[in-house]
Amino acid sequence: MPPPAPPLTLAIGMFDGIHLGHQAVLRAAAASARRHPDGIAACLTFHPHTAHLLHPRRAPLLLCTPEQNRVQITTCGITRIHTLPFTPALAATPPADFLTLLKKTFPTLTEIVVGANFTFGKNRAGNADTLPALAAAIHCTTRIIPPVEWEGAVISSTRIRAAVEAGHLPAAAAMLGRPFALAGQIIHGRAIARTQGYPTANLRPRLPIRPAPGVYAAHLHLPDGPRPGPAFVPDPADPAQAHFGDIVEIHLPGLTRDLYHLQTEITFTRRLRSYIPFSTPAAAATQLAQDTAQALEG
Repeated sequence: MPPPAPPLTLAIGMFDGIHLGHQAVLRAAAASARRHPDGIAACLTFHPHTAHLLHPRRAPLLLCTPEQNRVQITTCGITRIHTLPFTPALAATPPADFLTLLKKTFPTLTEIVVGANFTFGKNRAGNADTLPALAAAIHCTTRIIPPVEWEGAVISSTRIRAAVEAGHLPAAAAMLGRPFALAGQIIHGRAIARTQGYPTANLRPRLPIRPAPGVYAAHLHLPDGPRPGPAFVPDPADPAQAHFGDIVEIHLPGLTRDLYHLQTEITFTRRLRSYIPFSTPAAAATQLAQDTAQALEG
């Protein structure tokens, strides 16, 4: 007779950005799974973001790519990540039927872990209050994790998104538990900064979210570790900056090797200044020297 399948603890949520509130849910699920010698800690998320289907005109910009989220999720002790396609049929599923679907999909499911603001099922009729009784009907226990607050308000992806878009990177980092990062590929640019003595690496981000236009203290993550320098985020609405295109530039003092085609991240520490048009190359070089010095201060 084969041994019984290991019990599964499942954290459920949208998990955009894996901020401190998400981390509390994920770590709680991992801790619950460890109570069983062979327990499995997993998470269930959805794609696309539920708002893209339910409220497409108000759908938020995502904070992280799936790959970035995956790294943060596994750091919390989760060993299996499941993504459920969020379709019109799923959105129309009553809460009890959704849990029945979960049990069919995950037969060894024994515990569900969610945040206190979790909603599910048709018209978001299911929530953290109704979940325990519905879960009991499929022979599952539940853990409801209280919200995590920062500066007197609940941490949310919405708050972090607003902080990033306003250029308040220390606030975003405080709620994320790490600096905000843009992931993408290093591509060829126009080499204008190189002529001024400050060559830059040009990152084309995979997601459309950006910090507010300006210059930031930042790090480019290389195979041998992160390197600091000033990063420039252009304003796409400013005709004077149109030549920058859809890239973020970062200057890494002393770095001369070829980075083209590298898949990597830029992490942002703090905003140094807004965009300044320069009348001469000498003025640009002077300002870039000041930016570099400030960025290297940490």
